[in-house]
Amino acid sequence: MPSPDDLVPSLRFALKHLYDPVALRQSPLIPRLGLSASAEPVSQLRQTLVRAIRALQPEAGVPADTQIWRVYEILLYRYVQRSSQLEVADQLGVSVRHLGRLEGQALQVLAEGLQQHVRSPADDGAETPGPDEPTAFGDELAWLAEADAGEAVHLEPILSCVLKLVEPMAGQHGVTVDLSVPSDLLPLAVHPVALRQILLSLLGAAIRQAPGQAVRVDARALEWQVAVCVRAPRADSARSAESDEAIAASLEMASRLADTCGGGVTVHVQGDALAVTATLPASEQTPVLVIDDNANTLRLLQRYASNTRYRIMPATTLAEGLILTRETTPRAIVLDVMMPEIDGWEVLGRLRQHPLTSHIPVVVCTILVEEDLALSLGAAGFLRKPVSREAFLEALDRAYLAERASR
Repeated sequence: MPSPDDLVPSLRFALKHLYDPVALRQSPLIPRLGLSASAEPVSQLRQTLVRAIRALQPEAGVPADTQIWRVYEILLYRYVQRSSQLEVADQLGVSVRHLGRLEGQALQVLAEGLQQHVRSPADDGAETPGPDEPTAFGDELAWLAEADAGEAVHLEPILSCVLKLVEPMAGQHGVTVDLSVPSDLLPLAVHPVALRQILLSLLGAAIRQAPGQAVRVDARALEWQVAVCVRAPRADSARSAESDEAIAASLEMASRLADTCGGGVTVHVQGDALAVTATLPASEQTPVLVIDDNANTLRLLQRYASNTRYRIMPATTLAEGLILTRETTPRAIVLDVMMPEIDGWEVLGRLRQHPLTSHIPVVVCTILVEEDLALSLGAAGFLRKPVSREAFLEALDRAYLAERASR
């Protein structure tokens, strides 16, 4: 019988893709929870996980500040209600990094609750965690979330190094890798360590998926991103539970790394074939300067801009913003005028007059209702907080088009 620790990687992957039936169909939890014979195994898995989470709700009278409530709220808000880490962290009054640790603890509690329903593998009943199994993601990836990607990274040379690294593993599984990568792809705005591990995780999952088969890797340019797709046919022979766990863990690792770098991973099942696409930000994104003294707001707007043409450059003061402007030449500026230690209206006027920024459209983003005042002082747009992702991106699109038309 596997331990709860062994279930956590598969559980994390399934919960992240709870409402994605294509990805959820790949979950090794379906056979492990005895759902393979069900007419609707994906729906049954989703219902099982949601019921398990709701079963953790404390009884009436349990103080709201106890650990048991925190475990329940994290699982409910993050996975059932699909709230972001930033939103849940704000609601619980903790940092995003601390929330990452709490999520791991909550998943452990949920795994313990599901333990009684798990079936042992057909072999000796023991399980060994796969080499890519992630643990303590919040701590291990914290440095990457804060690190500067540095110079633009080219995909082709890193992919060549990764292929050499997986060559022994591919040989052991009888897998060949076919590569199709255009030489004129845009460079990537991704830390090279993260890019290397994303590719290693995707290829590791594909090799385990398709022993004795050919795995295909291709890449294509999008408008402001690069998509890397790894396709692997499923082998005729049945895989072990350990192999399925390792595949899920590798895909989860790739997904977490891509998310941290402003990209994403999607999983598709086409017949018996697995197709995984990592979409990564190109370095030639449109820089947008955001001046706001609230760190949570800066992180929220950075998340809104993930997987778009825009790259957010956060600044908490005008001086910091001018330094970034000299270094990167932003195409738009988003400004909060309600800041405790600085007069935002004065900042708006100085931005409209400063030679570095006078030609850059400024979008005022504030809790105030002074749209007419903002526009009369030279703002190109106005957003009222709290702002939605759709409204934020629409305002950037308008500012971007205005900036291009003024050239």
